[in-house]
Amino acid sequence: MLDADQVITHVYSVYDKATRTNDHKKEVLTGSWFRKSQVAIENRSAVNADSVVVRIPVATVADAPVIKATDYMVLGDADIEGKTLADIKKAYPECFEVQSVTYNMHSVSGYSKHVRVSGS
Repeated sequence: MLDADQVITHVYSVYDKATRTNDHKKEVLTGSWFRKSQVAIENRSAVNADSVVVRIPVATVADAPVIKATDYMVLGDADIEGKTLADIKKAYPECFEVQSVTYNMHSVSGYSKHVRVSGS
């Protein structure tokens, strides 16, 4: 995949029954693609909303990260130790909440197998 040279941090929560809180974990994904798009206005109405799309190339289904809505994606290798989601959003402006995830694993050539993550 062209221009897939960025480091992305996938931040997700795991519920801790003992403390009854969510612990934030991270997974660093290298060789990814991160693009922002802004609102487009046509004929006095918004056509596209501000959004971010991340594409993560994968070789096989087993290599694909498990990403779900409400997770967060951060551009770069984020230090999340001891931080809340609000702290992470404040410290890393290139951060967004995942709204949709698509697994494109059916490429015949294998060139474009990827996970597409989008949000705002």
